[in-house]
Amino acid sequence: MDELFNAEALKDVIKLAKPLLQELEGWIKLLSEPPYSLLQYSPDLSAVYDRLKSGFGSSPDVLLRWIIVPSCAPHKVLVASIDGLSDTQMVDQDIIAPLLKTTTSPASWGENTITPGHIHSESQWDKIIEALAAGNTLIFAPGFDKVWVVDTVKYRQRSISRPQTELSVRGPEEAFNEVILTQMNQLRQRILDPQLRFHKLTVGTRQHTTVVLAYIEGLANPSLIQTCLNRLEHVKISGHANSTLIAGLIRDHPRSIFPTIRATERVDIACWRLLEGKVVILVDGDPFVLIAPAPLGDFYRTAMDYSGAWYDTSFVRMIRLLGWILGIYFPALYIALTEVNPNLIPSTLLVITLGDHAALPFSPFVEAILMVVIVEVLREAALRLPKPMSTTIGTVGAIVVGTAVVKAGFVSPQIIVVITLTALSFYSVPVYELTGTWRLVNVVMLLVSAVMGILGILLVTLLLIGTLSAMTSFGTPYFEPATPFRRTDWKDYLIRLPWTVLRTRLSAARPLAIVTSQHEKVPEPVHLKRGRANAGE
Repeated sequence: MDELFNAEALKDVIKLAKPLLQELEGWIKLLSEPPYSLLQYSPDLSAVYDRLKSGFGSSPDVLLRWIIVPSCAPHKVLVASIDGLSDTQMVDQDIIAPLLKTTTSPASWGENTITPGHIHSESQWDKIIEALAAGNTLIFAPGFDKVWVVDTVKYRQRSISRPQTELSVRGPEEAFNEVILTQMNQLRQRILDPQLRFHKLTVGTRQHTTVVLAYIEGLANPSLIQTCLNRLEHVKISGHANSTLIAGLIRDHPRSIFPTIRATERVDIACWRLLEGKVVILVDGDPFVLIAPAPLGDFYRTAMDYSGAWYDTSFVRMIRLLGWILGIYFPALYIALTEVNPNLIPSTLLVITLGDHAALPFSPFVEAILMVVIVEVLREAALRLPKPMSTTIGTVGAIVVGTAVVKAGFVSPQIIVVITLTALSFYSVPVYELTGTWRLVNVVMLLVSAVMGILGILLVTLLLIGTLSAMTSFGTPYFEPATPFRRTDWKDYLIRLPWTVLRTRLSAARPLAIVTSQHEKVPEPVHLKRGRANAGE
């Protein structure tokens, strides 16, 4: 009986150990092989076929075709491509058709047989698989220790359209699209300078995203270029790469609510910043490019500022400054003067304000918070709805809700005016990235003013100035030219002086060349003599 029990137990042990031994054997085989990135290509086409099959599985879009080439007969040549990513017509006409006729050796196919312009040889398996996944066509020839990689990528892209987030009344109306090659061509078309450089990198271990660093050699500071390259090379992610993610990983102060790298979809803005000595980062699949460095003043310089008259631009910039002051301080001052420091306002105004609040159930602070929440809900609803409906919801919703809450006795008419002006002031910010930042600062101001009044507003203001003065953007002080004070940069800061005065570049990016142009004196106007209408007169 004991022997029978021991036999049954032994069978159970063997049954459980068998899959473990198989798994251990697989691990031993895997560990005995060199890392995948160090595997070298070997011209064993049957093994190559099996490796491609095992690497991509039974995917129906992976095309593996055997062809007979006269120079390799009786052995066959393997051509691999991915249907949908590769241009099928180019593969048939420019690769397979010439190979079926050639009598030259595989080592010279890149010079006299295959006709597409971009072709190179590769010997590392990780590069070979990556090239195939990107849409290139691979040619495996017997006896040749390298693989021909032919660029047959078929770019699917939308047409170049107008900017959607940075509108302007006057000036160029061209936006980037999602294809990085088109983005590079758009910059090259605008800047006809042979010193325009593009440095290509690949980010992501699974989603291999192409990132390009653009700059003008001889103008951009080498330290800035090297800093950007070092930060991009240290980005370690698996995928989902876009300009927002890249910016969050390489910018200074990644946890700060203030953006220290600017994103734009306008081609003219990117070109303008390149000519200032800055660098532009292009991310494949994202129509927004990144500009570095980006001090706070750069977020208030728009494309229209350089397409209009200097006096009009200066006036608009002062309006933006006024809008910023209203958006940040108006609600906080209203709460502070009505709840904490009522002795600082005239008695007549105080009587009117307190009289309107006498029969209301909430304090001015609660009313302000309630209206801020309502405005944010309306804004989010208008943003998510289709465009024809969003305009109606935003306009009608604001009117109906504003009228209803006043008639229902929840808030006073004064708070409606204050919150409405505040919401409109936030939309005067030309760059959307800063809108959320100033809304958060506005909420902090509201909370502090309800507790400490005017003193709290002053303390938050000092803290804000100190924080901005201590921040940097790729080595550039974030609050320049105010802190540190740079007199030459004020000509294009709060106002914009005429073009005859703007003779030097801004010093934010530390460009190697400062002077932009030498303005000569314009000749005096010539007084034309009055001519005759007819020669016979």
